[in-house]
Amino acid sequence: MNTSTNNSYTFFGFPERIDARQRFLPYALLLAVTFALYATTLYFNFVWDDIAYIERNYRIHGLSPARLWAVWTSTYMGHYAPIQHTFLAILHSFSGLEALGYHLGQLLVHAGCVCLLYFILKKLEAPRIALLASLLFAVHPANIETVAWISETKSTLAFFFFLLSFWFFIRLRERERWSDGILCSLLFILSLLAKINTIVAPAIFLLYDYKQGFSFKKSRVGSLGWFFLMSAIFTAVHLSVFYTSQDTLETTYYGGFGLHLQNFPQLVLFYICMVVFPHPLSAWQMAVIYEDFNWVLGVGWCAMLGIFWLLYRSNRSIQFWGLWFFVFLAPVLQIVPFPIWIADRYLYIPAIGMFVLGSKLFFLVGDRFAKLWQRLGWEMVMGAVLLAFAWHTQNHLPVWSNNLTLWAATTQTCMTSAYCHNNLGLALAIERLGGIQVSERGEYIRIIMVELTRLVNHVAVTGFLLNDMGASGTPLLYAFREREKILDLFEMASGSRMMCNYIRPGGVREELPPQFLERARELVHRFPRFLDEYERLLTNNEIIKQRTQQVGILPKALAVNASITGPMLRATGVNYDIRKVDGYSIYP
Repeated sequence: MNTSTNNSYTFFGFPERIDARQRFLPYALLLAVTFALYATTLYFNFVWDDIAYIERNYRIHGLSPARLWAVWTSTYMGHYAPIQHTFLAILHSFSGLEALGYHLGQLLVHAGCVCLLYFILKKLEAPRIALLASLLFAVHPANIETVAWISETKSTLAFFFFLLSFWFFIRLRERERWSDGILCSLLFILSLLAKINTIVAPAIFLLYDYKQGFSFKKSRVGSLGWFFLMSAIFTAVHLSVFYTSQDTLETTYYGGFGLHLQNFPQLVLFYICMVVFPHPLSAWQMAVIYEDFNWVLGVGWCAMLGIFWLLYRSNRSIQFWGLWFFVFLAPVLQIVPFPIWIADRYLYIPAIGMFVLGSKLFFLVGDRFAKLWQRLGWEMVMGAVLLAFAWHTQNHLPVWSNNLTLWAATTQTCMTSAYCHNNLGLALAIERLGGIQVSERGEYIRIIMVELTRLVNHVAVTGFLLNDMGASGTPLLYAFREREKILDLFEMASGSRMMCNYIRPGGVREELPPQFLERARELVHRFPRFLDEYERLLTNNEIIKQRTQQVGILPKALAVNASITGPMLRATGVNYDIRKVDGYSIYP
């Protein structure tokens, strides 16, 4: 079938029809889409680590020799990224502590990455594939975290310099001029000095040679050896800086290398799913980590082997882009110790490999359609995908406008992390900082939920204590009988029994259902009788007394120094109840 004839009727094929005077049209389209999506970030505030990187980072508060010396000769927050801090210092000289200038700088760098990506993809693939993959990169929702968060200027800068370095590497292979090799090396170093995640660039250069079918001449092997040497040096420096002690390494590398390798497919499949279906987006993603090998991991490893088998059976172009995805993910797949297992921002560069593969598949199918209406219908499908991604990006982007919106949204999607899910405490902190007033009814509903949670915990711990002392099963189930009734109330109010996630900054997620208060009153009237029964069974039980009295005594001083709270603290004789000492919500 004549592909060029097909392209004369398609939108995505227009880059192959334009003449030299119109060659800037694809770039104009990409810039228009990028700025249309992310222009609202210019009105966003500093969020999360931005405070540390900008407001508290004295080194970027000017371009004096002393401050620049501090930027280039020291680390900050465990990283050596002088290019990022120099860039922030330049922005500070124009914008001071106003967020507008920093967001504008970040948006311009990201827009530059979009255009550079299209420019380089045109050298590697057909222009229509380059355009579609670049559009997917521009609109994909997983990039929100990188573009809207000023702290991630390190990622956009690193990618920008990598793309320039890759361009000069391509020129080096085409023209074999030493000047291109020097520029490639310098830009690669600048990329690494922005963020270490492009440390795998030499592997991409090697794969490019493989994709193009170049023979391994002495000069080519020598240049690749030089790039791999630079990568090894920067890796050693980065690891020595970030992991300053063996204790730091051990606390960061939870479970050791074996556990991380065992869960490798889980992480890869998470990112593949996020490229195809980017939901839920969250500032703090959580991964399910299995300490013991099970059928889930077995299926994951089978899927991974299947993916690599397909790549092995594919042509070199598909292998290149598939391995692009894996190679750029490698630094964040827990092969190298890092405390954050998964994050949306880790897809910023790797996802491009998936975008190119998806674009190639799209045109492979589209070129099989002989009729115009079929081709137009197929393009409308891709148009719908792009619009869906763009809508999701536009809809989720306001989450990053300030800390209040960011963490209010994060607590809804991050169900298992204490970091972002100290529900009531976070809500109170945000309300105090933002001067938000909660209605009296909202406060009472909160305290009802909080006190019910307290009952759930005390009932459960009593049952587990008896189970641990040898009373197998029966007392625990007896305790869980009342616990389940409280969890019924949680499910009625929030839809979830355990991680109910009901409290929000400003109040609660929604009004209580009509039958909730009636069921709660019944529980409150019944519960004292349950406590009386439990007390008759346990308080004077000789076996319990023999196994608990004078065992594991906790002195007052140790309890205070260890920050013990609640009933355990009061049992030592310290009369301290946070609800009375520092009354919050409706507590006096």
